[in-house]
Amino acid sequence: MPAYYNSIIKGVSTVMVSYSSWNGVKMHANRNLIIGLLKNKLRFRGFVISDWQGIDKITSPPGANYTYSVQVGVNAGIDMIMVPYNYTEFIGDLTNLVEKNIVPMSRIDDAVRRILRVKFVMGLFEDPMADLSFADQLGKKEHRELAREAVRKSLVLLKNGKSSNEPLLPLPKKAPKILVAGSHADNLGFQCGGWTIEWNGDSGDITAGTTILDAIKSTVDPATKVVYSKNPDSSFMKDNEFSYAIVVVGETPYAETKGDNLNLTLPAPGPRTIQTVCGAVKCL
Repeated sequence: MPAYYNSIIKGVSTVMVSYSSWNGVKMHANRNLIIGLLKNKLRFRGFVISDWQGIDKITSPPGANYTYSVQVGVNAGIDMIMVPYNYTEFIGDLTNLVEKNIVPMSRIDDAVRRILRVKFVMGLFEDPMADLSFADQLGKKEHRELAREAVRKSLVLLKNGKSSNEPLLPLPKKAPKILVAGSHADNLGFQCGGWTIEWNGDSGDITAGTTILDAIKSTVDPATKVVYSKNPDSSFMKDNEFSYAIVVVGETPYAETKGDNLNLTLPAPGPRTIQTVCGAVKCL
């Protein structure tokens, strides 16, 4: 892909290997792609790092033959191994493999050379601490405006109303009363998703930000009454007369395998909320 190739040409420093397989070969064991293509053909001069416990997953089940995984992973061209727990076992296995010349010293020299080169270029030996002079710039208004612009330009509207002759959007800002419903409408943590503060994210006000409900309240006309109900029932819908409703539902936050799900449906009560609200009033 051009973007990856251009990044290498422009001097990207590190490449992480994925958990995936290609033609049946685990990427963490794919010497042809890591050394043959990336390092030799594309002349990548940075270092290759494994993913979290990536070499463990070379075997099935993961970790079934850890010594073999260390051997194959390092010989495939991985320079830095992410070993979160059993680092003493890793050090012992790799040392033994090098002493037996199963992993040649030239492979270790190459890995060390690449890692040190990146650190020298970054100036870590002269100034190892991070530059915090711009820390107070994080989250500035102009940065948030740029983020909003990116969202506006990247959102894809799949359908606008029942037909092109009856578009639902744009919604009127001025209306007597509107409903905002759903588990994700007033939950900043759900809105942010995984990799926010925590690995798998969390629920509630875990960071600074604007919920969808708050954004709607600040956008509509001051005369428009905004009613929020997380999971309204049919009687609630009958007792109120709404001009329209905005329903915000979805999955709870997750990262990586925590979100694996063979059942491609919205978790409860999302579908029921949509059915109840959208069955009673024009909704988005």
